[in-house]
Amino acid sequence: MTGKQDRRAALAGTLLMAALLLGGCMAGVEERPMTDLAQAPFSEGPQAPQEDAWAERTQIVTLYFLHEDGTTLIPVSRRITVEGGMSRSEAALCALLDGPYAEEAEAFGVQWPDMGQPNAVRRLEVSGGIATVDLPARVRELGPQELFAVRQAVTNTLTEFAEISYVNVLAGGREEGLDLGATVSVGTLTRADDSDTAAKYARLEEQRQSGARVTRLATLYFPTADGRFILPEVRSVDVATGTAIDSLYTLLGELGRGTDMALAVQPVPAPMRYIEEMPEIVWTEDGAYRAIEIRFSAMLDDALEEAGLTRAIYAAMLTDTLMGFIPGVEGLRIVIGEESLSGFRAEETPDGREIVLGSALATRADFAAYLGASCVLYAQGTDGTRLRRVSRAAAQNGQGDPRERLASLMRLSQEEGVFALPRELTEQDVLAIYTGEDEILVNLSERFAQALSSLDAQQERIAVYAMVNTLTEGGGAQRVRLFFEGRQRELPSGGVELRGALMRNPGMVEE
Repeated sequence: MTGKQDRRAALAGTLLMAALLLGGCMAGVEERPMTDLAQAPFSEGPQAPQEDAWAERTQIVTLYFLHEDGTTLIPVSRRITVEGGMSRSEAALCALLDGPYAEEAEAFGVQWPDMGQPNAVRRLEVSGGIATVDLPARVRELGPQELFAVRQAVTNTLTEFAEISYVNVLAGGREEGLDLGATVSVGTLTRADDSDTAAKYARLEEQRQSGARVTRLATLYFPTADGRFILPEVRSVDVATGTAIDSLYTLLGELGRGTDMALAVQPVPAPMRYIEEMPEIVWTEDGAYRAIEIRFSAMLDDALEEAGLTRAIYAAMLTDTLMGFIPGVEGLRIVIGEESLSGFRAEETPDGREIVLGSALATRADFAAYLGASCVLYAQGTDGTRLRRVSRAAAQNGQGDPRERLASLMRLSQEEGVFALPRELTEQDVLAIYTGEDEILVNLSERFAQALSSLDAQQERIAVYAMVNTLTEGGGAQRVRLFFEGRQRELPSGGVELRGALMRNPGMVEE
């Protein structure tokens, strides 16, 4: 055999081997189990943070503006800056509401209505895949069809992000409705693949005028089992005539059905069971506003006490649910027994602030601190050597804050006796956190180091990776560097190599 033939034979053998590996032989290759990274070698890195800070990030997003004729949505790609502490969805929403750049308007033939101020969003809430956007009351001046197009544009922009599936768009804290008379709710919206908003609006308007039954998506809120927060759930509701009063009765009935959400209270006192007079939509005494009036019997107080709930959180449940669906009302007037609720004491509220209801009307803004979100934490597993995932409710506005996540871990140990961190630690032991694109830098107190040093090697591993996995949950940065009073160090137990960056450790988590 010649040298050339030898080379050809060797090449043929190599190609045959490659074909076998890429073909049926691949079925015999076993997937390697996740590797426990607790003893990975360390590398030198940045200095410890001295105050809380976030890195700015740039990202390409798709914004949905209105076509010049206002009848369709036009997607426009833009590179935006996600400023420190902002979520990606919040940065994208601000960019949308500021309107298109001049060059975008010319190139794509798009426009956006004037909302009167830069970054016109009043509030963005995201919890459980559901976003609620509160636009300035000025958008009520838009015609019904244009306002509907704006709402769909906001929805399509936000649902570009995997963490958002449903969107509520309010105007000045209330549902504005489909029509000028504010009789029929638009409800919770989903992404529209058809960009023709004029055609979609026409179909909904035809349904409204026909007087047929109306089916809408609605976002209902239920108290958590610990009575601290309310959590949202989207549900399809069928309203007999589509009128505001029928919508009111329907939603109160839906709240009475309760929820299957694992973190919610079971059962919630059904509103219609304690109604003393049928709820009404009334004008305020000065004739300026329409409001929902609900009169409960005094027996509701007993039911709330039995369920471990306060009047305040029950009012939050009612207000956020009804104000997000019943069109054209400014608030709720809630009466229990002979008492018209005018506010709530500081000790009843999750943030320790007294709530005073203006004109005795409850609005969504009054209960902003009550909105929670499900947060995944990591704590000691059943065998004591691994971690397990634990879902708990945390404040919605703090769910992306690493400081709040560590505080939730501390509460887990202190209030529930589930080991994640030494019980003596407090939020004051977290000196500073820097959240970067790739790494999170955490500067902890000397007391924190001493508390970890008092643990055995196994407990130290649990505590350290409970922090690391909790802080890196949900994407983004996947590494954590721990500092103690500004420097990295080894701890006496040697349970984990703490000098350098600690990678997220899925191999330490129970299936």
